[in-house]
Amino acid sequence: MGRLSALLVTATVLISVTGCVSGAASIADESKVSKIQIGKTTSKDVEVLLGKPSSVELGESGEQIWTYQRIQTSPLAAIPFFNMMGNSMAENNLTIRFNKRGVVKALARGENRL
Repeated sequence: MGRLSALLVTATVLISVTGCVSGAASIADESKVSKIQIGKTTSKDVEVLLGKPSSVELGESGEQIWTYQRIQTSPLAAIPFFNMMGNSMAENNLTIRFNKRGVVKALARGENRL
């Protein structure tokens, strides 16, 4: 039984040390994001490049606003004391605004460290 307990502890430590990434990993790929051109790239093109967005909003004038979100959790997030010190999570966002015809009108990136 002692050996099984040691294996479980080791597995738990390894899982907590690896961290985690969730959401749209594609926005971390600069070769894909750099292909998006204002005035040229369509919503269909963006979906092929990056996949489905995390959220879609409709603007008053019929524009669509797509947001891609990626959250990366540090291994320290699993340790209560270190988690309180901050920088245990990073949130990256890519927001794309399309005109009524579905062509990219604007592109913005953001990052928060928590």
